[in-house]
Amino acid sequence: MKGLFYSIMIALFIIPILALILFYSENQVPPNIDTSIRADELRYFSNSMEGDLSRLLQINGKRALIAAVNMTVATGNGLDNASLRLAEMIKYGTLYGNYPFPDTKNITTWEKNISDIALISGFIVNFTSDLDASVSVTQNDSFSILFNATLYNVNISDVTIGMGIFKNISVAEAISITDLNVSDPLYSIKTNGTVFRIVRKSPFNKINDPSDLSNLTSDIANGYYHESSVGPSFLDRLENKASLSPIYVYGLESFVYLPEMPHANITASVLDYQYWTDIHGNLLNDSSQMPAYSWFRINLTASYDYGINSLLNTTT
Repeated sequence: MKGLFYSIMIALFIIPILALILFYSENQVPPNIDTSIRADELRYFSNSMEGDLSRLLQINGKRALIAAVNMTVATGNGLDNASLRLAEMIKYGTLYGNYPFPDTKNITTWEKNISDIALISGFIVNFTSDLDASVSVTQNDSFSILFNATLYNVNISDVTIGMGIFKNISVAEAISITDLNVSDPLYSIKTNGTVFRIVRKSPFNKINDPSDLSNLTSDIANGYYHESSVGPSFLDRLENKASLSPIYVYGLESFVYLPEMPHANITASVLDYQYWTDIHGNLLNDSSQMPAYSWFRINLTASYDYGINSLLNTTT
């Protein structure tokens, strides 16, 4: 009887403990803990793909712009379609089918690399995007270029747990022209490679005080650029165009430094897009206001943009 009593006492002591363990195992630890961890890894991998594609776009966007400028400077010819050719370099690492880069990093090789990395992690990545429609390049503003990349119907899956993510991946990166210190291709093309002008944004307001032209003289001396609603955009300049295309919207303008121009046109406005299109410019009434730039001319209409219309001699 004593043995039975002790057995019952032990049972009564153990049963609550087992019940407590069972309760916590059912309510605190998910029965599908391995699946939950794998799902988190899948989401992390998916998000990391977007970040990696953004970095690729930022790096290759800069390289593509530099390569495009170098080609126009070297050949003296503008691109047939700057937006299309820059997109080609991002997608395939080619320009007109050639390889301008020392390596082959581009979206096409990136997709293969991502697929290989995914396999190491136990994931399968399938790309079904139309590369011809997935990358676009345009002006972001007057001083930056916007690169967009969209990969459609990307399938990231783990067949072992029957789980996957089906999504579009879209990223955009704005590349500053001024940060690249690249030459204005229009100057190089128009002067047969004798004049190089780095695109630098003017620190001054476009409108000048007619009694103080120090900002204007600094713009001329330093070759600074201003935003323009008429002058060609940077992408237009890559195409050897001296006027703003409607598709690019955001233009640029600077002043030609006449003494460095080969076969200088001394009657044209020195506002660059007007100089390249031989638009007549007017001298200042009083050249002593800018004695170092007595040759300065500007078209009357454009002079209003700089607040110097009252200073022009409209007969010269």
